[in-house]
Amino acid sequence: MTRGGSALVAALAALLAGCDATPVKAPAPAHKPRAKAVATPAPRSPAQRLADALHVVPAGDSRYAFGGDDKLLDTGFGAVLLRHGKVPDAGHAEGGVIAAYYLREQDGGFALARAYPEAALSGSFGDLAKWSVSDKFAALPVLVVEGGGTWQGCTVGQTDLIELRPNGPASLASIVTTFDDSGVAQDTPQSLTGGFADIVRDRSFIVRYEGTRSFAERYVRRGDRFVIEGSESQIPGC
Repeated sequence: MTRGGSALVAALAALLAGCDATPVKAPAPAHKPRAKAVATPAPRSPAQRLADALHVVPAGDSRYAFGGDDKLLDTGFGAVLLRHGKVPDAGHAEGGVIAAYYLREQDGGFALARAYPEAALSGSFGDLAKWSVSDKFAALPVLVVEGGGTWQGCTVGQTDLIELRPNGPASLASIVTTFDDSGVAQDTPQSLTGGFADIVRDRSFIVRYEGTRSFAERYVRRGDRFVIEGSESQIPGC
């Protein structure tokens, strides 16, 4: 074999030897551990929130029977539970009650912050006539409570406006909205029924009366209360 041929054979042998070498593997990329998913609790239904609220408030004064029309309000200062209480087998002079409980969120439920067991008292024979919550009279929620009764032939119905403030319930106004003295003044009886109109939040409202005569009385807000504008009310006394 010639010298050139020997060199060619040597080069081929070296090339084949290189093909048999084990390839070096590249290091696998490092994998970051996956973050564990945090379970988000499902929102509570209105019924569950009410049940949670009732669980942390006192059973109430033993004089009253509660239940049936509880209301849970969400306000800018927390949740407020309102409960309507009646007096079983009550006498004429006893009225009904609205209790207010201020709550705070705690551990997925509620905790009691402050209790006002007699936020509103009204009515006779153990109960008030009607109650509701309004956003028309003020920026804060207002409890509207209607009650009244008949005393010695004179019937008077009263509407109380109670503002639910961050530091507790407070009276805004107490207005006679029903009057009937036919059981007393048989010669010249008067019968009047009033209703709210032209309400301007946190500023004023009008009570329009119809019946034996028609007239209107305007109330304006002065500080923490609504007061009648001008003279005293035209509603007579019993």
